[in-house]
Amino acid sequence: MQAVVINSTGGPEVLQLVQEHPIPKRAAGQVLVRITSSSVNPVDTQLRAGTLPETVGGPNALDGKYPKVLGGDLAGTVEEADEGSQFKKGDAVAALTPYFWHDTQQGTYAQYAVAEESHLARVPAAVDPAVAGGLPLVALTAWQALQEGKPQSGQRVLVLAASGGVGHMAVQLGKSLGLTVVAVAGPSNAAWAKEALGADEVVDYTKRDFAEVYRQQPFDIAIDCLPDALDKCLSVLKPTGHYSHIQNLGTDPAVMQRLRQQHEAGKGPSISHIFVTPNGAQLEHVLQLMADGKVKLEVAKVFPLSAVADAHRQVETGHTRGKVVLQVP
Repeated sequence: MQAVVINSTGGPEVLQLVQEHPIPKRAAGQVLVRITSSSVNPVDTQLRAGTLPETVGGPNALDGKYPKVLGGDLAGTVEEADEGSQFKKGDAVAALTPYFWHDTQQGTYAQYAVAEESHLARVPAAVDPAVAGGLPLVALTAWQALQEGKPQSGQRVLVLAASGGVGHMAVQLGKSLGLTVVAVAGPSNAAWAKEALGADEVVDYTKRDFAEVYRQQPFDIAIDCLPDALDKCLSVLKPTGHYSHIQNLGTDPAVMQRLRQQHEAGKGPSISHIFVTPNGAQLEHVLQLMADGKVKLEVAKVFPLSAVADAHRQVETGHTRGKVVLQVP
């Protein structure tokens, strides 16, 4: 099968398209999927570049795992499943697989991948499979970050980096839960976050400091995708609120642990350090919201698998609205 592999860490040039990579073997309880689309997430670029912090693997995380196929997102059709499986050949499916991480050589920048049945979601006919591969990681991260806060209709949620992959899903999923959503975005995305995503209020971070604007109007939940906004988020959270921190290069697990201990001692909001978990049922819920027109995936660019290096360069700009999708031949 065609697949994109790396044999060392480095720049986008280390990504190599190979024509004869072995099709992965399916075990009992797994499903072989013929992939139609995948996507590039920041964790993919970090794994390729060898920039993962020591606390989550470090620069040598892939030692002994080359050639590594990158990627964890997939959408496609079932090729093979167990007899008696809920999935059958030809079913349209999507999944976040654990392959985006560094403990396996497998990945989804390829024509085939295997997935656990419990990680798979059915893709409704109204959802385009050519772009559905861009959804799993960002949708599940946003959903799990919101759910950690035990959201109740009418509560207020703050979403930072609201135009990014996770952020733009968090805004829309927050609205689907009946929350009042305040989005923080840059000048080129502020109007879009309100008009297209449905944010109730938007702060252009180049003009206003959200911590000053909302100091007297604290939030129930904060979704933070940034490396340097923790103190500001905490300053605008209710003492009974919840802070969901999305794993990124600036994450300090020791700080997260200290904040959890403070909360347990009755000092400050509850804390979650979000490292996304594959979950087919949750993904299927979001896909149905897409089919119903309540959530949309913003696709910044679509690249063929053969141009994956350019896709990585786009994500590494740090200024992509929504997602970069890979089309798999």
